[in-house]
Order: sequence, then C-alpha cells, then structure tokens
Amino acid sequence: MAMKFNYKRTILCSLAFGWIALFWGSYDSFMQVVDYDVYHLSSFWHGVIIASDNIFGLILLPIFGKLSDMSKGKRFGRRKPFVVIGTIVEMIAFSGVCIFASLGEGYFVPFIICLMLTLASLAAYRSPALALVPDINPDKFRSKANAISNIVSVITTVMALGYFMVMPKDVKDGFWAYGGLMVGTTLVLLVWFCLAVKENKFNREVALEFEEERQSLIPDGDIAEKIDFSANCDSVNLDEKASFTPSYNVDTGDTLLHLPNIDATKQYGLPKRIKSLRQNATFNKLCILGIVFCFYMAYNAITSNFITYAKVILNFKQNQAMIPLIIAQAAAMLSFPLSSWLAGKIGRKYTILSGFVLMLVCFALTILFSTPHPALYVVFMGLGVSFGFAMVNIYPFYLESAHDSKLGKETGVFSVSMTLAMVVTPILSGVLIDHTGHWFGGFDGAGFKVLFPYCIVFLVLAVIFSLMIEDKNPINKRRRKRKLMENNQCQ
Repeated sequence: MAMKFNYKRTILCSLAFGWIALFWGSYDSFMQVVDYDVYHLSSFWHGVIIASDNIFGLILLPIFGKLSDMSKGKRFGRRKPFVVIGTIVEMIAFSGVCIFASLGEGYFVPFIICLMLTLASLAAYRSPALALVPDINPDKFRSKANAISNIVSVITTVMALGYFMVMPKDVKDGFWAYGGLMVGTTLVLLVWFCLAVKENKFNREVALEFEEERQSLIPDGDIAEKIDFSANCDSVNLDEKASFTPSYNVDTGDTLLHLPNIDATKQYGLPKRIKSLRQNATFNKLCILGIVFCFYMAYNAITSNFITYAKVILNFKQNQAMIPLIIAQAAAMLSFPLSSWLAGKIGRKYTILSGFVLMLVCFALTILFSTPHPALYVVFMGLGVSFGFAMVNIYPFYLESAHDSKLGKETGVFSVSMTLAMVVTPILSGVLIDHTGHWFGGFDGAGFKVLFPYCIVFLVLAVIFSLMIEDKNPINKRRRKRKLMENNQCQ
C-alpha cells in the first residue's frame, strides 16, 4: 500500500512557516522606513542593521537545528518546544521594537536592543520550525510539502505587506498599529499551532505508514523477510522517540522510502564506471549550497532595497511601492502547485533552472522602467512565478543529499548558506548604492540603479552552479539504467 500525501498534517506543521513569513514579509520594508525616516541612517548602516539578523542566524541556526535533532521530545516533540518558546520571546521583543520606533530618534539604543533580541529569538527557532515539515514527509513528497508551506507563507506575507500599506502615515501611530497587528496575528497562529500540532503523534503515524509501504514492496520469498511491524512497535517506546526513521539504504529517488539496494554492476554484469566529479555527493552538496547563496544574494538585495528603489527610480509613492511586491507574491503562490508538478516531470534541478532563466529575463526588463507603467506589474508577475519555481524546490533539492535522522542539522547548514548571503548582500548592495550614483547621472538616489544589474550577476552565478550538478531526476535515472540493461542484453 503506497503512502499518500497528508495535506492536513503538512498544513498544520506549516503554520510556523506562516508567522515566520509574517515577520519577514514586511521586515525589510519596515526597516527601510525606520532606518531612513526615523533614524536617518545611510544605506551602509541600513545594510548593517538588515544583515544583523543573518549574523545571528549564522551562529544560532545550525546550533539549534542540531539541538532539536538531539532532543528526545518525550512529551511535546523534538521541534515544538523550540518553536513555541522562541516565538513567545520574539513577540515580546518585537512589541518593544515598535514602541521605541514610535517614540522617535532619542530611543535608538533601546530600539536596537529589542531588535537584536527579536532577531536572536527568530534565529533560534527557525531551523526546528523548518525541519517540522520534512520530518513528516518522505523525499518524494517534499516538493509538494514545500509548495504547501510556501502557500501558507505567501498568505501571511501578503497580510504583512497589507498591514504595512494601511499603516497610518503618522509614524508614531503607524508603528503602534503595525506592531499590534503583527503580534496579534502571530499569537492567533501560535495558539492554533499549539492546539493542533501533535508532533510525536504525527511522527508515529508517519512511521507506521512508511513501514506498511515498505512491507508491501518486499516481494514474497525475498531474502529480506517481512516483519510484523505492529509487534516491532511494541518493543519500541515511540513516545520517547519523536521520529522513527528506519535505516534501510536505497536508490529509488527518495531518501525515506528505503529498500535493499540492487547493485546493477553485479546483477546484470555491467562494467563499473569511475565516478566523475559531478557524481560526487560532497561536490553536489557544495554546489547546491552555492546556488542557495547566490540566489539569496539576489533575492535579499531586492527585498532589502526595493521600496526605496520604487520611490526613487520608479517614482512610486510609499504605499504604492508595495503593489509590485504583492503582485509578485500572489503570482508565486499560484505557481507553487505548478512548480511541484513540474519537478515531478523534469526534476528539481531543471525546474529551478527554468525559474532562474525567467528571473533573469524579468530582472533585465525591470531595468527598462522609470515610471509605474502597467507592464511593470506583468514583469513582476513573471518574477513571482520564477521565485516560486526556485523556492519550492531549492530546499527539497538540498535535502536529497541529507540523512533523514539529521534533518534539523542539515536544515541548519542550508539556512547558514542562505543566511550568509543575507549577511553579505545588504551591506555589499548598500555600499554599491552609496558609491555608484555618479555612474547613473549623480542625482539623489541614482545609486539604486545598480540594484538589478547586481542581482543579475549573482543569478548568473547560480545558473553556473546549477549546471555543474548531476541530474538526480529519478525518472531520467531509471531511463538511463534501463537503456544500459537493454544494451547489455543485446550484447
């Protein structure tokens, strides 16, 4: 009996994605207003503050990811306690951020203290939160699961952008209202998460479903004898083991559905081939991390600077500057199911590459605009679709090379690569914006014209890394193996 994708479990575990995205959805826009309009900082110091959350992430993401892997989770699960405690600290600290921002320039120090506490708590629980969804989904479902999680994230991101758009123009009242809406929404999602997510129960259900499928795929009379898993479960206290991961090794295209591996070189007499560098697992993993780094160098440069770019270069009003971003988010959400389906047909690598190519075209077209032309919104729809293709598949693509018992640690490594990019890119792009204005005419804010060429450079590097990776699409692998077997039989 084949395992089926469980929408309910995935949506419930994705709630944590929701309030994380709620915060990050408008954080960069929020900080642009605070840094430039309240504290009158330069682009460089704005970049330093934007990068500070990622500095925390570099330190805390792998640590807390590994801690959640090591946690026994006897009562509440391995990941859930980290998520709940971290979120409570974040809500309290972010309330302080909004209060001190509303009080004005004289409260910069307490504002920074509350901001640093907010960012540290977010970094502490992000890896455990992200690991919840792959915990309950085998590899073959992870693109679909990531699509669901991203849909939840986009919904809350659009909510955050909406909160920012309707924020009163008066800074004092605006920050109070914005903070109240953000914290209130997070609290509702957290309560829902606490009541609905039973982490240990979910993992027991997944373990049973997995074993039923494994048993059904073992042929009668095989050397590997079928076992009575219900009897085996009696000897294992699953309450003390938050995630039951069988240790079978496999080459089936998914890392959780493990059957005994068949060596084709022995069974079919095929000649052994020396592995190329592209077939080396470590090389592929490093290349994927390179893709992640370059993609987020481009992506975060846009989210960190687009509001000001839209006002200075495209002549948008502040509230109108959010419209292209909302359109992009909506288009991304609509593209998530298509992205998951396409990954099943052509593989995650080529789905990501398709997104990168479309993204490069949209970046190049955006450079041509200097006014809020309707065609710009069409370009941002394309940009949203391209983001969707990359975001749905890039995390599961990395987890193809991860061991299932170390998802928290591997999520931390993935997040470090992403976070390192988000440390570097706000500062680097800020320096370029401050020092390249004379390239583009020297008018006030002319340096922001470097933004999209900057993004194009890093996206081209991401494409190069993608082309260096071996195609792991299980459909294509099975076709190649079948062709080798047919050729051998003909001989």
